[in-house]
Amino acid sequence: MLDIGVSRRHIAAALTLLAFIWLLRFTVFSDGHVAPLLDSEHESDSSLPEPKLNETTNTVTVTTTTTTTAVSTSIPEPTILEVPRKYGQIIDRVATITDTLYTERLIPLILHYHAVLGPEWPIVFFTSNETLVQHIMPPPTNTTTTQGNETIVTTTPAGSAIWRRAVADGRITIRIIPDQFNLTSRNGVNLYLSRPWLWEQLAPATHVLIFQADAMICANSGRTVEDFLEWDMVGAPLHPRIHYYNGGLCLRNRTMIMEILGEGRDWEADTLSGNWTEGGEDIWFSKQMDLRGAHLPSAQEAMLFAAEHPWHIKDSIKPPFGYHKVHKYAAGKMEQIAQWCPEIALAAPGKLEPST
Repeated sequence: MLDIGVSRRHIAAALTLLAFIWLLRFTVFSDGHVAPLLDSEHESDSSLPEPKLNETTNTVTVTTTTTTTAVSTSIPEPTILEVPRKYGQIIDRVATITDTLYTERLIPLILHYHAVLGPEWPIVFFTSNETLVQHIMPPPTNTTTTQGNETIVTTTPAGSAIWRRAVADGRITIRIIPDQFNLTSRNGVNLYLSRPWLWEQLAPATHVLIFQADAMICANSGRTVEDFLEWDMVGAPLHPRIHYYNGGLCLRNRTMIMEILGEGRDWEADTLSGNWTEGGEDIWFSKQMDLRGAHLPSAQEAMLFAAEHPWHIKDSIKPPFGYHKVHKYAAGKMEQIAQWCPEIALAAPGKLEPST
């Protein structure tokens, strides 16, 4: 009598061996290509089943009459470790204000910019040593009291506690400007912004947001400053057709500015020689960038970033991301602006002396 169980085991073993032989005939490369192990002169009949690559599951399937075997060609993805950005570290963007003429609005204004811009925009505040010591980071005060024969000295921090915390955390960096710059006049500010020193301090950032004490960005805005990073320079437009922008609230391409200055171009020299008569460094840089074929916005596009003059502020135009010097040029629109951007109260007309 035949042993049916043994015969079945023999048949199963034979089929398994056959499938294994089929698998040995093929090599699967990392790019998903399947090639025979044997060279062409030893290839078997082309009518035999071909292996198939499933691009969806990234597997190769070899089919025989009795078994199906899947061989994975997946390559493990490399592990990517994200290095956290250090708070206050300048990488590709930075916001900056320079002010030596202190007012009580200055610290709240800078803290507001920090809150609206977010941690991706470290803020660098440039000021004089005198302003720093007297107003921005004054030394603590000591109070002496006597109890019996004991003298007690109590030290009390001076100035804004929130400001000190922001500086200690690195959210705001304070730097002292060199004595060569006099920022009490408009001409002095133009010289300061048109020379390399400031722009070198803000390396390696590509995008620099400059704001002044008479400018404000609005927390109610549906836009962020990132929405304007495509432009090499954008500020409140100063002409409806020519690419001229005000620099009091302005986003600039620092790399391009360094290229312009590196070529020996100089606002001061052009102004003194009479080659440039159209205005300050902001208009001059606007012109230089335009001549280089920079990516600059139209007046309508720039008005979405900042408004300054009455013709910027119309009911038919969406409110901008920010405002500059509207207290002076659009005083009749202040009530309308305050409804949309109540923070405008933190900004105020500047204290600069006229250009000399």
